Amino acid sequence: MKPRGPHDPETLGRYRILAAIGQGGMGQVLLGQGHDGRLVAVKQIHPQFTGSPEFRARFRREVLASQQVTGAYTAGVVDHDADAESPWLASEYIAGPSLQEAVGEFGKLNASGLRLLAAGLAMALLEIHRTGLIHRDLKPSNVLLTNEGPRVIDFGIARALEDDVTLTATGAILGSPAYMSPEQAECRPLTTASDVFAVGAILAMAATGASPFAAASTPQVLYNVLYTTPDTSAVPEDLRALVDACLVKDPAQRPTPEQLLDAARDLRAEPVWPVRIRRRIADHQAEASRWAAGIGAVAEPPPSRRAFHRAPRRTSVVFVAAAVSALVLAAIAFTGIGRDGHAQAMADPPLALTVAEARRLDVCELLKPDVLRDFGKHTAELTRVGVDGCSTIYGWDEDKTYFSFNVAVPQAEVIGGKTKFGSTIGWMPVVGQHKEAAACDRTVLTQSGLPLAITMQAQVEPSKRDGCPAAERALGAVVHRLSVNPPLIDYEPDSVLLLDPCALLDRAATMPVVGDPALRRVQGPHGCMIVGSDGLVILDFDDRLRPDVGSRTRDETMTVADRTIHIDLQSPRHCVLIAMQRPSRDDQAEIVKLGYYPDDPSPDACATAAALFAPILAELPTS
Repeated sequence: MKPRGPHDPETLGRYRILAAIGQGGMGQVLLGQGHDGRLVAVKQIHPQFTGSPEFRARFRREVLASQQVTGAYTAGVVDHDADAESPWLASEYIAGPSLQEAVGEFGKLNASGLRLLAAGLAMALLEIHRTGLIHRDLKPSNVLLTNEGPRVIDFGIARALEDDVTLTATGAILGSPAYMSPEQAECRPLTTASDVFAVGAILAMAATGASPFAAASTPQVLYNVLYTTPDTSAVPEDLRALVDACLVKDPAQRPTPEQLLDAARDLRAEPVWPVRIRRRIADHQAEASRWAAGIGAVAEPPPSRRAFHRAPRRTSVVFVAAAVSALVLAAIAFTGIGRDGHAQAMADPPLALTVAEARRLDVCELLKPDVLRDFGKHTAELTRVGVDGCSTIYGWDEDKTYFSFNVAVPQAEVIGGKTKFGSTIGWMPVVGQHKEAAACDRTVLTQSGLPLAITMQAQVEPSKRDGCPAAERALGAVVHRLSVNPPLIDYEPDSVLLLDPCALLDRAATMPVVGDPALRRVQGPHGCMIVGSDGLVILDFDDRLRPDVGSRTRDETMTVADRTIHIDLQSPRHCVLIAMQRPSRDDQAEIVKLGYYPDDPSPDACATAAALFAPILAELPTS
């Protein structure tokens, strides 16, 4: 970034302009800062596009539509002014290099980076397409890299330019030839499949270091897009089938973003960027912190003077670093975490749980007073709710106000059907069922590792009060603890809670039962589901009350693989079987649960479930 130039505006709307980021086809991109300290990327439109009322109307419609895109893998639009002399829009500032820069500097991505990229791009498409938009200009320079995953920028704007006379009159190509779909190259009507084609081209570029349609001239690139089958032999084998499916010429034959996400999750690698890219992301974050703190770019001493000023230079660097740290910490203390719709400070550690950490999380530690210190006296014991949940009560005796909290880390699908409220925690959109309610929930979806939905439920007494602010503040405190030092449980080596359920739930063996396509979906840290046209099967690991004690006693049992199995639920439409694996504490036990849910009623549901359960039981560790 460079300091603001003499002709750059000092402010645009509510944002103070700090620096110039770069130039684009539509206009210049500036770094702005809001009154709350949040940094934004402000795009100011070139004057040649602003004289037409039709363009302004299209621009306004597109920005309003783009504001609905708020997913974790996109850079959401937060403000705009289509009626200004120089129209502008502001989106979240993403402190990270573009994919184009990263591959150009460090070379092709490894398997871990490719998995994180593929899953993130699929999630971004799901969110963009949900709003009715098509990106139309997906390319490596429009994909920014953060510790949490890729973030897609500049969505929706291509549609505002599509019918502009000044562009079409010159025969300009809308989009980037090496990453546009064949139907876009031929100016045919576009569907969401056009973006899927672009994702395939981006993945191929990230895996090999070059576009699969690269050529010496733009006409040859377009010819390759339209007529040639790209050579993807250099793409890693487990990714190649996915890339080839995305690059099919017929849009109807390409996978959907949902299928793209499922395939990405099946890749055999831990989703994380290479070390060099993570270091470069840290450089971008440090630069953003300097601009946010008012320090700006740190000038390097002239080469000829470095040998004579080494000691003073080290002192100045330490002083600058200390000043930046103090200002950033002050900003965090002032704005809070996720409060009043403000994003978490950029310098705060991102939430990036590994798969192993997600499976070993001690959720009850997240409800202890050292985390929820703002809610009065801890007045009740911590109560575990299975392996992934916990509840407790806090309150103040003076005004008789009490908060009941329940934190859970279930599967990511819980995010569906909830409302986005505009606030974020750790750059993750906050969603929930109610805007205001005495019993309120707030949820964020993790952006790397296993897809997890971290949910905080808060119920306030007296019930006339609103529990939603407490739920969001408590969720922010929990996310912060998870980001800094996630509390982990040291399970015994033979614990099933350390296992990957999707590795045990064999897709090929399950397909004859559930039907094609038998899609495998992660269900939180300890669950896996396979869904087909004829039904679904779910495998869960848990730590809970034993099925043979207390009020949950099950009289019906069956023998499967020489083991006594408890029948938890039984009907023609479902059968749930439970195997006790090992005792954990008191009357609790680690259990393995398999549920079979046929679409059509079946009198043999439990026999089918038992047949699926037998090979899984044989693979479990002995205890």
